[in-house]
Amino acid sequence: MNKHLQNWLDGLSQALVLYPEQDYLRPQRGDFRKDSAVLRGDAAKITKALGKNVAKDAKINPRLR
Repeated sequence: MNKHLQNWLDGLSQALVLYPEQDYLRPQRGDFRKDSAVLRGDAAKITKALGKNVAKDAKINPRLR
């Protein structure tokens, strides 16, 4: 029973970040906005590259148009 209680408390403390581990970085103000901007840029790059590949394939195989 004591082991189950300790596991439950450990899980609760991780969910509430009561005593964070060394590898946990607390987000600073604006970090989520920065992440969103980086992800949006990555999505734009992927979309652009995908469009180039589709256009190249359409030139090679005209039936794909």
